Amino acid sequence: MINNNNKNLLNITQNNFGLLKSGQQAQLYTLTNTQGTVVQITNFGGIIVSLLTVDKADNLADIVLGYDTLTCYENDPYYLGAVIGRYAGRIDQGRLPIDGTTYQLDLNAPDSQLHSGINALNKQLWHATTQQHKSAVSLILKYTCPDGSNGFPGDVEFCVKYTLNNENKFDIEYFAKTNKTTVVNLTQHSYFNLSGHDHGNILDHEVIINADYFLPMNERVYPTGEIKAVKGTVHDFTQARKIGNAIDSDDKQIVIGKGYDNYWLLNDSAVNEKKPAAQLIDTTSGRRMTIYSDQPSIILYTANYIDGSQIGKNDVCYQARAGLCLETMRAYDDEFKKEETPFKRVLLTPKEPFYSKTSFIFDVIKS
Repeated sequence: MINNNNKNLLNITQNNFGLLKSGQQAQLYTLTNTQGTVVQITNFGGIIVSLLTVDKADNLADIVLGYDTLTCYENDPYYLGAVIGRYAGRIDQGRLPIDGTTYQLDLNAPDSQLHSGINALNKQLWHATTQQHKSAVSLILKYTCPDGSNGFPGDVEFCVKYTLNNENKFDIEYFAKTNKTTVVNLTQHSYFNLSGHDHGNILDHEVIINADYFLPMNERVYPTGEIKAVKGTVHDFTQARKIGNAIDSDDKQIVIGKGYDNYWLLNDSAVNEKKPAAQLIDTTSGRRMTIYSDQPSIILYTANYIDGSQIGKNDVCYQARAGLCLETMRAYDDEFKKEETPFKRVLLTPKEPFYSKTSFIFDVIKS
């Protein structure tokens, strides 16, 4: 899928990626920089299909889980590489109270709506345009989600801009505006394995999260309302910690999530983008990924529910913990503050458009 002739050239190209069940043609966009980094994105779901970076021996590898065909992405149950919205996360019973009106959302789980239901942003064909600048290339995706879609109020115009520059910085910018008060919580759901998507599990990966507190979950995997200090727990990633050190522990939160699957409340230094929100390190390959974001929280999810039922790229059968997600987003107030106005933090009004930016910086630790 990668055109090696474009290696070490700043470039963005477009190719057909296949036909959807609707008969619509999807495209695959390839962003390449002068470092040899390659990002492939389809305008179906804004999905990051592949992301190639070099290791300490200058070998390229694809470090995100994904599929070879568009059909597989249409049928994907794991949100591999997709833009998640309108609302990333679970909404209990699909009941959404806004300004005195409770909207009943479509359920796609027994007792909740997950990641905005079926046919959410991850299953839409977005309108795409490209930009090429002196030191960066961008893919701009736009989609208007109609009022009533999966039960949500408001016509919402979404835009996601992916930019790769020559310093190995990969920016994701999110824009949204609405004609009616609604909720918006957007994130990117790529599963990373810095050893390569086909190199087994991520248990030896080290993670750093700039957060002194996290949100415990109840048995139904909703925040309990408690804010808990990470110090002294298996959720302390303030210093580099191997994923495998406690992922099979008897910690109650690990048992509930079948691995890591919580919100971490990012420290002010991260939200202000003065310090990284998180880092992911693979000492074997030397690859390091550093995340900056203006969002107040991040979810670390260790692919606990991948079960071998899906065949990924190059006929790889992905198993649990084959990758991990680091999802920057907004946690809604009712989850951990129990304020009278639930979803206050994620409300989008006609007067205040939404904007957010998360950056991924890729480099190599040689020593």
